[in-house]
Amino acid sequence: MAEQKGRDIVSDTVRAAETTGASRTREFSELLRHHHRELGTTDPRDLDAIEMVTDLTRLEARLTKDFEKHVHRPLGLTWAGFRILNALWVYGPLGQQDIGRFSGSTRASISSALATLESRGLVSRERVESDRRQLFVELTPEGRETLRQAIAAQTRRERAWTAVLRDDQLSELVHLLRTLVNQETPSAE
Repeated sequence: MAEQKGRDIVSDTVRAAETTGASRTREFSELLRHHHRELGTTDPRDLDAIEMVTDLTRLEARLTKDFEKHVHRPLGLTWAGFRILNALWVYGPLGQQDIGRFSGSTRASISSALATLESRGLVSRERVESDRRQLFVELTPEGRETLRQAIAAQTRRERAWTAVLRDDQLSELVHLLRTLVNQETPSAE
């Protein structure tokens, strides 16, 4: 009897968490600001910057998880693999050492992703004649086709994610993010 009552309480708690999850997420920004004010941050610009960086980080994590689930995994790709294919498509063949800079991937994830992409026939790697330590990477026709499918599926997901914005809001957001992304890294204080 007590065991059943305990299971009922857990079940009720899980149901309550599921229904309040969205509202708890929405209140995060207010709670974040509140706690930062308690730490002494009162400048509205600082509070906006804190919230903006936190929201971008949270959004990036949600987008990555969503794209992995709905786009890349069904095609046998990872997020890192997609970014590498995309960089090779945009820039053409690249030295393996340049892929990280253009794809935003770490050296470890590049090495692992390239091995997988190469084993699937999506990229080819060749040694540079003048320096045998360097590898030159390029898309194969199969890689181009897989990337085409991934881009089509991801575009549908991106359209769904941005549907809450008006056209002018989306254009302004693109402009603002481009401004942030293209600036020099601020010096450390």
